[in-house]
Order: sequence, then structure tokens, then C-alpha cells
Amino acid sequence: MKDLITYMGYEWVMVEDGVLTIGINEAGLDEFTEVSAANLPAEQEEVVTDEVCGELDTDQGPMNLYCPVEGVVVEVNEAVIENPSLIHEDNFGDGWLFRVEPKNAEDLDELSSASTNDRDE
Repeated sequence: MKDLITYMGYEWVMVEDGVLTIGINEAGLDEFTEVSAANLPAEQEEVVTDEVCGELDTDQGPMNLYCPVEGVVVEVNEAVIENPSLIHEDNFGDGWLFRVEPKNAEDLDELSSASTNDRDE
């Protein structure tokens, strides 16, 4: 797996072939024990850097989801919408949330240069 970037302290971001995949990291999972719903952005929805684009309904209240770049959502993990427990079961695998194609390629370079590996492997 590629290096993961920590974003907002509780999200992980992986850049692969010019597309960002976003999920919840271990620090985020420590904040709650159960997710009852995943309200993710729609495919083809435009997202804006550092603005709320989705939400997880957890046993500790809502957790806002953000995107680190401006762009368009190209894929949403329907499996997580149908079965939100995947986020806890396999947060770096089947529990990913959504994928975004950045509007500007320069944003990827900037994000990658701030990269920190967030996975213990």
C-alpha cells in the first residue's frame, strides 16, 4: 500500500494515479465504537478544501468528513453506506469512504510533500 497522509488528525488519505482515497484512521476510530450511518458525498459532487463534505453518525455524535483538496468525487464506497461497521472492521481496506479527483494537479504535489505514513506496517 502507498504511504498514507494524515488529514484533520482522524482521516487518512492515499494518493494513487492522481486520485485521492479517503478513510478514517486509528485516531479517528478511537473516538467512537459504532457507526450507525455514513452520509458520504455523492458521485460527481464538487468538494471544497477543508469544508464539510459528509458525516458519520456515531455513538459519540456526528463526525464531519472533509476533503484536503478541491475536486470532484469520482467514487463512493456503497458497501460502507450499506454496512457502516466496515469502517471499524477494515478501515484501511474495505472501509474506505470516498475517492476524489483533484481539480488542480498541484494540490496533489502539495499534499504529497506533507505526507506522513499513518499505518503501522
